[in-house]
Amino acid sequence: MSDDVELVQRIRAGAADDYAELVRRHQTRVFSILYRYERDLQRVEDLAQETFIKAWRALAQFDGRAPFEHWISRIAVRTALDHLRKEKKHRKNDVAIEDLGEDALDWLHSDADKSALDAHGAAEILQLALRQLPPLDRAVIIQQELEGRSFKEIAATLETSVIAVRVRAVRARAKLRRALENVGAGPK
Repeated sequence: MSDDVELVQRIRAGAADDYAELVRRHQTRVFSILYRYERDLQRVEDLAQETFIKAWRALAQFDGRAPFEHWISRIAVRTALDHLRKEKKHRKNDVAIEDLGEDALDWLHSDADKSALDAHGAAEILQLALRQLPPLDRAVIIQQELEGRSFKEIAATLETSVIAVRVRAVRARAKLRRALENVGAGPK
């Protein structure tokens, strides 16, 4: 939005209260991004607040060449990746199969047609498998497959080359496939 550029200029000129309007405009997008990396709503709220604080502190670096939405999205993704790295250090066993819930467990252990799994159960299984991926691999899969971003957009978000993103995407898909197979071969 060109409105965002004007709003940023007013904030830089001393209208600090206008920052609340930027937050209001982009909070849904930021929450949506963060929720793909963290399912605990309290943590998502904390990460969103952290994202907007980082954006406030770096507002002077916003040059307006790309839409503000892309700029704040990059900050949200980096905040989520930092969070995942910290969490990985603190968690040895991220999520147990038993934590998936009865429906997903029944589906995993049944001989019935696996296509009968409801969307919620499939989402739980996908989340479990995604959590087994390293943070950058998870970021590439989420941005490409769930958000529909191009390799170029992902490269900009992760501040790396398009080639590096393509390679990471291929490897991440292979890791995700193995993680999904491992979930399916869980305890009987």
